[in-house]
Amino acid sequence: MRAKTINYKIIFLVFILFAACSDNKIEIEKLAKVYVDLSVAEDYYSDSDTLEIKKKEIFRKYSISESNYKESFIKFGSDKEKWDEFYKLADTYLDTLKSNLKNSRKKIK
Repeated sequence: MRAKTINYKIIFLVFILFAACSDNKIEIEKLAKVYVDLSVAEDYYSDSDTLEIKKKEIFRKYSISESNYKESFIKFGSDKEKWDEFYKLADTYLDTLKSNLKNSRKKIK
């Protein structure tokens, strides 16, 4: 009976570790998208009031607060692999946005 309990504990521990790793991946993908959307908004909107409204919309869209967004970057610290992954995801998302924009312009013509 004790062996079964240990097996269940191991399975539970592996499940928790897997869930934590997958949440981290989702978090970094979300952060990359928020970063890109905020960067685009900052480039596009020169009026500070409009920019603040747009920022709030972006944080609401991704269900993240500005403070959580900033704290997440602190968690990365000096982890080069995390930063590399982050920038790779951000570049991919930005390329997707550019491609979508080109396609929508083609449809209008």
